[in-house]
Amino acid sequence: MKRLILQYVVLFFVSLSLLTSCFVGDGRNVDGGPAFGVVRSDYLSGKNLLDVAEDVAFYSSRFEYDYDGDCFFVTYEMYLDLPENSYESVAARGYYEVYIGESKEKVDKWNVYSMMAADTSHALPNEVPLAGAVMDGGFTHIKGNVFIISALQKPTYQKMNWELRYDIDNMSSDERGQRYYNVFLRATATQNTNSKEYISVANAFEMRSFLKNIVQKEKELGGDSFIIRFNYPSVISEDGQITWKYQDAREAIKIDGLILE
Repeated sequence: MKRLILQYVVLFFVSLSLLTSCFVGDGRNVDGGPAFGVVRSDYLSGKNLLDVAEDVAFYSSRFEYDYDGDCFFVTYEMYLDLPENSYESVAARGYYEVYIGESKEKVDKWNVYSMMAADTSHALPNEVPLAGAVMDGGFTHIKGNVFIISALQKPTYQKMNWELRYDIDNMSSDERGQRYYNVFLRATATQNTNSKEYISVANAFEMRSFLKNIVQKEKELGGDSFIIRFNYPSVISEDGQITWKYQDAREAIKIDGLILE
C-alpha cells in the first residue's frame, strides 16, 4: 500500500465523531474529513457500502468494483441538505451518500493468531523493530476489524508483512480494576536495504474471533469494558533478542457497543 503521512492520518482520530463537524461558511451544510472504512455488500440496496463506524455507512460509486471486506482510508464530503441525506432517508436506507475524490487508499488487512508464550522470546526472520505500535493510542473498531497506525524506520517503499498474536492461555492482566488484553504486533521485511526513514503505516486486523473470546470472558467475569494492550519490539539485538514495550489503546472498548456478527 502507499505510504500514509503521519500528519495526515492523525486527522482521522480527531474527526471520527462522525456527523458533528458541519460547517456553513459558504452557505452549504457540509460534513467531511478522513475516515477508515470496510466495504460491505448490502443485499437490501444491491450496493457496495463503506462501514465507517459500528452504525454508520457511506455510499459512493467509488466502491462499486471493490470486494466485500476490503479496507480503505478515504477523505469524504457529505452534503447534508441533499434529500438523500435527510434523517428519514438515512433511517430507511441505512446509509449516507458521500463524495469521495482521489484520496482513496487501500489499507492492508492481516489476520490475528494465537501463540505460545515462547514465541515472543526471539525475533522472527527479517523482523524489524517498531518506533510505536499505535499512534497516540488511537484506533478504530468496525465490525470485527481494528485499524491502527504504527511507526517504524524502513525504506519508504519496502514491502512489509504484519501480524498480531496473542497467548490464548494468558490473555489478560488486571490493573487498578481495569482488564487489559495483550496482543503482540510484529513486522517483517520482504527485502533489506540501507536507505531508511521514519514513516507511519496504517493496517487493519481481522480480530472478530479474538474479540468474541474477550466478550465471553468479560461477561463471565461481570465486566462491561476492556482495553487492548499492544506489545511491540522496540529493539532487536544482533543475536535476535527482543526488548518489548507496549502502548495501551487510548479508550476502553464497551462490550455493549461491539458488533461482531
